[in-house]
Amino acid sequence: MPFADLGDIRIHYLDNRRDAAPIVFLHGFTLDHRSWAPQTRFFDKDYHVIVMDSRGHGQSDAPATGYARSDRVLDLLKLLDCLHIEKIHLVGLSMGGSTGIGFALDHSDRLLSLTLASTGAAGYSPGSKISRIDQIAREQGIDTAREVWIKTSLKWYGEEKKEIRDLMLRMMREHSGAIWADQRRGAYPRFIDLDHVSEISVPTNIMVGERDRIFLPLARQLHELIEGSQLHLFKDVGHMVNLEAPKQFNRKLKAFLEGVPV
Repeated sequence: MPFADLGDIRIHYLDNRRDAAPIVFLHGFTLDHRSWAPQTRFFDKDYHVIVMDSRGHGQSDAPATGYARSDRVLDLLKLLDCLHIEKIHLVGLSMGGSTGIGFALDHSDRLLSLTLASTGAAGYSPGSKISRIDQIAREQGIDTAREVWIKTSLKWYGEEKKEIRDLMLRMMREHSGAIWADQRRGAYPRFIDLDHVSEISVPTNIMVGERDRIFLPLARQLHELIEGSQLHLFKDVGHMVNLEAPKQFNRKLKAFLEGVPV
């Protein structure tokens, strides 16, 4: 399996190495490259598909510290340089979407387009869930925090969505937990994306489930602030829009990408 040595860290990635427009997929918090399986299969024929494990996730290294968004943005930049890729279509979900926003603000010259799926954003608070898990990690340990995170995150995925639940459970159980152990967690410089996203000028596609109560309001705000952006709402779909409605997601993403000048 390929790893990129970025100097201070090894990042695991998958790469179909096709002579086509590159598309990079960035996963959500405590997940990994496996969460994009329906998309990597679908886009494999027509695109140069790259899927990376964020630091501390999947098979990438899990350092003791270095989990600011700026670290993830720099990892992506270094990976592109390592692979000699100049410009990409970037697709990020949740935490990966936040990384995508940071990359678009700092390195727009490396983007063909930006797709934000169920995205987070720096400075946007999704409620008390994250801070509560952080407190549990400090007071009761990483294993307890992981189990509470799993129970909270997967309560919406019952037997009718068992395949999604089982996949997410495997990824979350195998997550390193290093982020919760980071002594600097909560002390990194703060940035408010909503004060800056109007600067994003690359073609932008925003996708969100109508049942994603936490991130739907953010998606609408981003759509209002990013000039020319598209907003796609998925009926009866929650946070994991790419897994809950993969055919619809792939179809809408493909249509967007085909309309982007390369």
